[in-house]
Amino acid sequence: MNRREFLKVLGLAGLGGLGELGCAPALIRPHADTGLSLCYVCGEVTDESALVWLRAERGSRAALQYGKDPGLNQFASTELVSVDPDGDATAIISLDNLDPATRYYYRAVVPRKMPGPIASFVTAPRADDNAKVTFCFSGDTRDTYRPFMTMNAVQAQHPDFFMHLGDTIYADINGAARRLPDFWAKYRRNREDLSTQGCFCSTSVYATWDDHEVVNDYGPGNPLASIGMKAFLDYWPIRHRSGKAEEIYRSFRWGKAAEIFILDSRQHRNPAKNTMLGSAQKDWLLNALASSTATFKFIATAVPMAGGGADRWDGYPKERQEILKFIKHRISGVVFLSADMHYAAITKIPHSGGLRDITAGPLGAPLNRITDGTAARFEFFMAENFNFAKITVDPKIDPRTAVVEFIDQDNRVFYSTKIRAAG
Repeated sequence: MNRREFLKVLGLAGLGGLGELGCAPALIRPHADTGLSLCYVCGEVTDESALVWLRAERGSRAALQYGKDPGLNQFASTELVSVDPDGDATAIISLDNLDPATRYYYRAVVPRKMPGPIASFVTAPRADDNAKVTFCFSGDTRDTYRPFMTMNAVQAQHPDFFMHLGDTIYADINGAARRLPDFWAKYRRNREDLSTQGCFCSTSVYATWDDHEVVNDYGPGNPLASIGMKAFLDYWPIRHRSGKAEEIYRSFRWGKAAEIFILDSRQHRNPAKNTMLGSAQKDWLLNALASSTATFKFIATAVPMAGGGADRWDGYPKERQEILKFIKHRISGVVFLSADMHYAAITKIPHSGGLRDITAGPLGAPLNRITDGTAARFEFFMAENFNFAKITVDPKIDPRTAVVEFIDQDNRVFYSTKIRAAG
């Protein structure tokens, strides 16, 4: 790491923020005297709960201390939880009975060891709260592109939460993973990145997966799929539907402004039946959209709704059109969010009645040198930098407008626009 990169990690190169939330980079590094390794990941935040992922020494137990005091001079504690020997010594601990729209500070503690670093996150506002919501999303983190400096810029934007929309590792690149320990090692390598640690230390994360968590463009029946899924669940805090460990499609409400619908666009594919989502997930999505009272319904899909070939939604045109037709005639305020394509773009989805797909990325992976952005569907296109998208809905300024900004690895906004919720 050169001096410029080091200064960025320290937050002294104009990006700021690492120290502001009580989590200095020097404290994030693994320390033998804490009994912990890697950084925490707080995820699945609601208006009253959150899940925190951690990794500690094998055979150990850990608890979380948490509260509203940045220094945790006063705190509550969870019960001790044993790390999972079959999950690469990881654990997921639930924080419950939290207050909405509140910043919480937390740290992990292993008995007879020094406490871990202090991290923080903010809980969601209640569904009836007219609160401002700001979040960032992107995808694609290939370990050979570390350090992931783009994560410094994400942190500098102080989002309420961050969404990683797939290809969270590249299991099939730079030494293909074949066994579960190989997959775990890929996740550990990405989590060792200091920029990622700093970002995850200051906000919460929602994650989904795509193909590179297993192997490029993999399809149904791939023998590595179940191993890749286990490793993904071992390394991300996921709130499972109905207690089913592998059901990772879900939704989260953030005040009146937004509801986030996170799809699993990989696991339930069946090309023979022309379905990417499977019947259960598709029915859930349509019913959940119809019942949502949020102004904006953001549908997060790892792959884009138009363009990119058969491995994306273009390969499932019948199901795509069924979903778009349902939304067109019944639902207002729908915006699609995607990654995977290694470019930044806003796409006008054909035959959708004006719906848009916002595509961001990569965070750190090869840039797309094939798509030239001249297709009529593109309202905006750029494939020249690592990037993420930031979305802000502020009901106090304009409740029916979402501000979209694309931001590069140097924390520069290189495109911005507004999307209006019809109706």
